[in-house]
This record gives sequence, structure tokens and C-alpha cells, in this order.
Amino acid sequence: MRRGPPTFLLLLFFLFPLTGCGNFLYLSKLGWHQSFITFQSVPVREALKEGDLEDEAKEKIRFIQEVKRYGEERLGLRRTRNYTKYFEVKRPVLYLITASEKDRFEPHRWNFPIIGRVTYKSFFTLEGVLKEKRLLERKGYDTYLQQAAAYSTLGWLKDPIFSTMLKWDEPTLADIILHEMVHATVYFKGETDLNEQMATFIGNRGAVDFLNEKYGPGSKEAALAIDYQGDDLLFSKWVDQAYKRLSEFYDQPVSREEKVRGREEIFQSIQNEFREMKHRFKTDCYKGVEGVEWNNAVILAYRQYFHRLDRWEYLYHAKGRDLRKVVEYLKEIKSSGNKKALTSYLE
Repeated sequence: MRRGPPTFLLLLFFLFPLTGCGNFLYLSKLGWHQSFITFQSVPVREALKEGDLEDEAKEKIRFIQEVKRYGEERLGLRRTRNYTKYFEVKRPVLYLITASEKDRFEPHRWNFPIIGRVTYKSFFTLEGVLKEKRLLERKGYDTYLQQAAAYSTLGWLKDPIFSTMLKWDEPTLADIILHEMVHATVYFKGETDLNEQMATFIGNRGAVDFLNEKYGPGSKEAALAIDYQGDDLLFSKWVDQAYKRLSEFYDQPVSREEKVRGREEIFQSIQNEFREMKHRFKTDCYKGVEGVEWNNAVILAYRQYFHRLDRWEYLYHAKGRDLRKVVEYLKEIKSSGNKKALTSYLE
């Protein structure tokens, strides 16, 4: 079963000193939980020998090793010691909170050293994220709470294979691993949306290429990966249309109260539009969207990963449909600091 949107491969914020008691306490808790995961993880070779894991789970672990080698050797993604350990977990690995102003698309941002300003905050406990959610809502923000089955530490630590990851099918698993490897390879400070959209595209395209090579063009695994990619592109267009419609409404010269009241009718309308177009999806990965309670934070959370994914197709074709060349180009952009060259492809 594939993950629901968006692909929450999260950046974990930990161990960096910040001023202020609240930030210090927050990071201390993250550091404690991360240390527990680090020290309780077991080497993959030991996990494969243990009798507790079913054969299917062991095959998924071996599959992850293949995807990692493919990403490093064929796509030029950074070589790390990620996925060399295994961690058993019985609950979501991480919880995520995002927030937005109610009368406009203005995300709440948290500022961290090294990685810059970001538009989400992560917690290891449900209690912690619910406390943050209540605090944000008391301040008048829309909020959106999600669960994550994996995250990336951007190569600072050895990210383990979490047991929750082994529930995914092979196309999703390949997508997820490559997505996280992109974060550890190229990261633009303070550019949350750019980082996530870049990783989403390379994860999608890389999974298709890998499965074509492993199982052959036309295989059921490769065909499913292509369907997932197509559904992501379709969903991308729908999210952008919803965002545009609401943005035009928020731009009207009326009071905040009128905007907050009037948007409810638009939310209901876009939900109805989704119901009408859901038959166009080839997979069931977006079936959960119909039941989502819409607000600005939800729209921004989806758009963060899926805004104009077709733009990355232009870059891919410009590089001869060679994903390794795309990765090398992104490394050059990061190294040179000439981000304007990249945005020229994405406008």
C-alpha cells in the first residue's frame, strides 16, 4: 500500500543550540529521542539474521540496499552510511505540524541554525505536537497535523531503516529512499518548498528508472511507479488550481472576517471538484484526500511537495532525460550559489 500525500520525508532539527528556553527544551527532547534511536538501532546484517522478521520484511531491507546503491552509483547521490541499521518502531516515527494565516497564504515559519527558516516543525511524541497545535490555534493560525514513517537528518547521522517503511510497496519504497538521498545530497538553506519539490521529482523519476532496470520495462512494478508519478502530476495541477482560486479570493479588498467566512464556501467547492475528478487517478494513493478538513495550512502542506512538478520535467528533458545529469547540475548550482540559473528552468 502506498503512502498518502504528501511524501513526508522530513528534515529533523536537533542538537543545534538556539537562544531561548523554549527552543532549548524542544531541541533537547529531539536530541534525546534521536539518541535513543541511534543507540537502539541494530546493524542490518544482524536484523537479517534474526528470526523475528518475516521473509517479506527481509526482502524489503535488501531492496532498500539495492536502491541506495543505485542512487549512489547511477544517479551520483551522496554516499552515506544511511540504511545500514534497522530500528523497530510500533508507532509513527515522527509527527509534523504546519500552520498558516487564515485570511491569506502566509505560512508560519520556524528559524533554525544551519538549515535556515522552515515551514514545519517535527516532534517525536503526539503529546508534543498536540501542545504545539493548540498554541498555534490560540494565536489564530490554521494548522495541519500529520504523521511520518521516515525522515532525513541530511547526512549528519546514520538514518536507519524504520520498520514502518517495510509496509510500503516497492515503487513507493524506491521513491522514498531516493527522495531522502536527495535531501542528503543537495539542500538549499531556507528553501523548504524548493528542496521538497526537487526531492519529490527525483524520487518519482528515479523510482521509475530503477524499477525499469531491475524488473524490465512493462513490468508490474515499473508500471505502478509510472502510475504513481502520473497521479502525483495530476494532483499537482489540482492543488495549484485550488491555491490560485483561494489566492484570488484573499486578494479582494475586504475585511479579514469576511475572508475567513467566505473561504468556507470555496473549500467546500474544491472538495466537491476533487470528488468529481478522483476517477482519473490510476492508483488509490489519494483516496484519503476526500476526507481531509480543508484549510490554508493543508493547501500549503500539499503544495510544498507538489507545486508545478511539471516544471522539473522541463529540466529533465533539457538534460537529455538523464537523471544523473540533473543531479550533477543541481550540485553545481548549490556549489556556485547561482540559484537564478535553476529558477530559469522552473518559471
